Amino acid sequence: MKKTGANSKNTGKLPAVRPGTTISSPITSSDVAEFDYASLGGGKKSKTKSASANKTAPKKSAPKKAAASSSKKSSSKKASGKGKAAVAVIAAVVCLLVVVGGALYLTGYAKPVIDFFKPKIEVTLADGTVQEMTVDDAKAELASDTFYPGIVIDGVDVGGMTKEQATQAVAAVQPEAPVSLDIALELEGNSYPLDLSSLPLESNMTQVIDEAFNYAKPAPDASDEAVKINYNMYQQLKNQPVEYTTAYTVNTEGLLTIVSGVVDPLNQSVSDAYISNFDVDSKGFDIIPDQKGIAVDAQATSDAVKALIDSRTYEGTVGVVATITDPALTVADINENFGLVSSFYTVTTNNSNRNANIALACEKINGTKLEPGEEFSFNGVVGQRTTANGFKEATVIQGGQYEQGLGGGICQVSSTLYNAVVMANLNVTERHAHAWPSSYVDEGLDATVDYGVLDFKFKNDTDYQVYVLAWWDPADSTCHCEIYGKKLPDGQYIKFVSEVSKGATPSEVEYVANAEMAVGTSNTVRAAHCSVTATAYQVWYDKDGNEIQSIEYNTTYYKSYKKKVEVGVLNPDGTIAQFDAATGTIVAPPPEETAPPDQTDAPPPDQTDATPDTSVSEETAAPPPEENPA
Repeated sequence: MKKTGANSKNTGKLPAVRPGTTISSPITSSDVAEFDYASLGGGKKSKTKSASANKTAPKKSAPKKAAASSSKKSSSKKASGKGKAAVAVIAAVVCLLVVVGGALYLTGYAKPVIDFFKPKIEVTLADGTVQEMTVDDAKAELASDTFYPGIVIDGVDVGGMTKEQATQAVAAVQPEAPVSLDIALELEGNSYPLDLSSLPLESNMTQVIDEAFNYAKPAPDASDEAVKINYNMYQQLKNQPVEYTTAYTVNTEGLLTIVSGVVDPLNQSVSDAYISNFDVDSKGFDIIPDQKGIAVDAQATSDAVKALIDSRTYEGTVGVVATITDPALTVADINENFGLVSSFYTVTTNNSNRNANIALACEKINGTKLEPGEEFSFNGVVGQRTTANGFKEATVIQGGQYEQGLGGGICQVSSTLYNAVVMANLNVTERHAHAWPSSYVDEGLDATVDYGVLDFKFKNDTDYQVYVLAWWDPADSTCHCEIYGKKLPDGQYIKFVSEVSKGATPSEVEYVANAEMAVGTSNTVRAAHCSVTATAYQVWYDKDGNEIQSIEYNTTYYKSYKKKVEVGVLNPDGTIAQFDAATGTIVAPPPEETAPPDQTDAPPPDQTDATPDTSVSEETAAPPPEENPA
């Protein structure tokens, strides 16, 4: 292109400029044709005129019509020239852009410009630095038909290998399938072997290789965030390899069937230990053992067995997955907390019938079991005192006096048991005192019985069984009663005692006639007894013998009794003699009525008092009965 100087001819067009061409001198306004904006805006004329035009245009006068025609022609030519100039400028710009873009592409400078407009992500490299890259570049780097470096399978580094190459390499080190599986289950210290011979073993090598190959590889439709995560994982392989292990696996459904067949029978409900019986000879409990509650989870246990095999362990023990519920009372609890609660004994007399009755009553009571809430009845257990039931006659207190009756002496058994029951802290529901205190227990601590009238009862108000032992020991004439059950807490024990206040003993004697006793004989049926008030106490002690508390239990009142003596009033001839109850003496009977004697023949009557002295003294009276008849 030629340079344009001041003398260059003005053609009305912009000079063409090629890329890389230097313009040596600037283009002035005199060198550039005026752009006709009127041609673009609807035909309005520009008021600006070229300076050269103003200088050279001659001033001529012409007819108006000729001037108008000439003006129209000139404007048309100018508009046509200006339009061509605009098109030329636009074309030049487009050419320039094409040329520049091609040059940038050929020289490698186009990609940064293009990438500027692509989506980007921030990734973390292996060295910890963070940089920005396009998603496409990240995908391109992650796209690989081989394993990423840092992938290890069964100890083999398969980085850079294809799937086929990795399969061969891993197969070379994989162990052979085990001949058998020797796995047992364990629960509560018991072992339960599993027969797994029916389960085929298969290697999971193919699945593991597929999983390892796909490590950190993005899915085709992965989001930008997912690509970022995959790229970071890929980078971290350079610092910390990811290891995979193949294993032999079993069919889960088949395993569950086998495991269920072993563990399902282990299910059981919880139950407490309890006392089923008591051995009166050994004085020991027969205990039904406690049982833990077991609820097994067959599925979880099967999964645990499978996990063991998947870890390439083919021998071992797996704990049964189960929920264990402990019982509230165990055999150990019973042995520690159950046993002898209380015991009491009294001394008997040497009366054989009485001791026989005591021994028989004890025999009927011995070994009696009371369930929680059950009530004991002395009359119900011992039964009616009859000859048919084995009882013998002995002295009893009946109606406020001594009498002979069947079963005499068994009140000593009921009184002995009463003391043992109170000392065991059981609930006494019925108890009656004798007419006067008995010598075999302290005042206020007795319990009399009379079949069908008076009974002795108590209730087992504990939560456990209670056993009653009773026996008469002929070696030392003692009556024993013991209570077995749940012991009092912390080794505590109870004593049963009474405080007594007494009145004066009556001095008067009560005499009564006995038409079956011969005149001149007597018998003391009751000794004199003073009134007695006895207050009983439960006194609690700790295991070391220290008193803890004293609880008032009850109060018993015994009224006073005069001495009572029966006097015989049966005459030898079967008649009944007259009797003075105030003194206990026999009044002389009236003389027999006879026919008047012949005054001449009959001798005078005997004037001597032939009536024998029938008064009774203490010396001639029958001896009093034993003091402990009932």
